[in-house]
Amino acid sequence: MLWLAVLLGVLIGVIGFGAIYQTLATRRDRHRFLPPGKLIEIEGSHWHYQIVGDGSPTVIVDSGAGGTHLDWQLVQPEVAKFTRVLTYDRAGYGWSDLSSEPRTAQQVVSELRQLLQKAEIEPPYVLVGMSLSGLFSRFFAYHYPEEVAGMVLVDVAHERMYEETPVEWVELNKRLEGLLTHVVPMMGRTGLLRLLVTFDALPLAAGLFQKFPPSMRPLAKALYSQTQFGITFAQESAAVSVSMNQAEQARQTKSFPDIPLLVLSAGKPNFDITQEVLEKLQELHADLASESSQGVHIVAHESGHAIQLDEPELVIDAIRQVVEKVRYGNTP
Repeated sequence: MLWLAVLLGVLIGVIGFGAIYQTLATRRDRHRFLPPGKLIEIEGSHWHYQIVGDGSPTVIVDSGAGGTHLDWQLVQPEVAKFTRVLTYDRAGYGWSDLSSEPRTAQQVVSELRQLLQKAEIEPPYVLVGMSLSGLFSRFFAYHYPEEVAGMVLVDVAHERMYEETPVEWVELNKRLEGLLTHVVPMMGRTGLLRLLVTFDALPLAAGLFQKFPPSMRPLAKALYSQTQFGITFAQESAAVSVSMNQAEQARQTKSFPDIPLLVLSAGKPNFDITQEVLEKLQELHADLASESSQGVHIVAHESGHAIQLDEPELVIDAIRQVVEKVRYGNTP
């Protein structure tokens, strides 16, 4: 069994070297890339946000699972030309500190409202949610309708999507959630995640970094390679079902405000999304648009899931339409 002992020793050595490299590389990245926005302290934790532009209503943008404020760098500058817009990093992503709290819709909305209050960003807000954060944006609107003047949802999660989509796809997603919860943090701590990100070989984000402008790719890769990224991504993956339940309960017990609402759906399947699943998700997005009498559903036929990176002009135009409706009463 000498060969087994040698193999085990080599494996431990590789993992140990990877962990040391990850620690040093993360520290290097922290010095190399400084936060472009502001850091604000809330209950002992630092949060990163970036606000540009002037005017009301203020657009508040939230990213999907694993996303940071960088996901909106093709959108934010254009929106800033016609109103004030805030992007931020949720706890554990980008330059925001890790949180020990469960990453549920209720917790995320509570933290966002604390950030807005501490930063003195007054309502009314136009909320923009993408993917997982669509649950967060809607939870916000159910509970604080007086603060929300409009909303744009970008290929968002739906609280009933596991009930309404094919069983095979649901089982695959739940296996992935379980895998991500346990494997991604370990990959982050040992440097394996950094290695995959460096070569743009992250299975769930294949080709993602090519969507960013070349000047932004090193920064985007650095943020995705952080140890805390893997931990936070696993935390959010573990809380998806809870967030769905919270959104479902809010929908059953509270009224969605009658506000301008634009819901964008991906028009192209990607990764594990088949055409059948894509069409079912589009139907669910149409259901979300029906929550408001001013709701409109649009399919982005040339986009995959990340519409804000594939066709940013569609997201910019959707936000502009909602902002103008809030200001002037124009129908989007």
